[in-house]
Amino acid sequence: MGKIFKEIGLLGAKNKFIKIKALFDTGAGDNYIAEIFSDGSSIYDLGILELRETQPVIFPNGTDIDGRMIKLKLLKIEGIPPIPEPTFCLFDMKMCDVIIGAKLMQELKIILNPSLKEISFT
Repeated sequence: MGKIFKEIGLLGAKNKFIKIKALFDTGAGDNYIAEIFSDGSSIYDLGILELRETQPVIFPNGTDIDGRMIKLKLLKIEGIPPIPEPTFCLFDMKMCDVIIGAKLMQELKIILNPSLKEISFT
């Protein structure tokens, strides 16, 4: 499994934009986001476009339960066009604020190169 940290940009419903480090993880199926970021700000400071209270999700710790899914306005990853209305599962994470999972990386044709700590695009 590949894992690389890279800075991304997030735009919320309140038109607030933040840059934050994300873990690109081929072992994670979905995208995950913390409610409270390591800098003390929160996902609610950005503003949420949509909140779905129950959706089946397999969490990074392996549990399979209903999760709370949110939708933001925009996701920006260097080297590709902005992604409108990305979805994330809210998850209390200690190691990072955001995880970009395999499904989105496959859609965007992102390839991880762990030895160089880089991502590339096909």
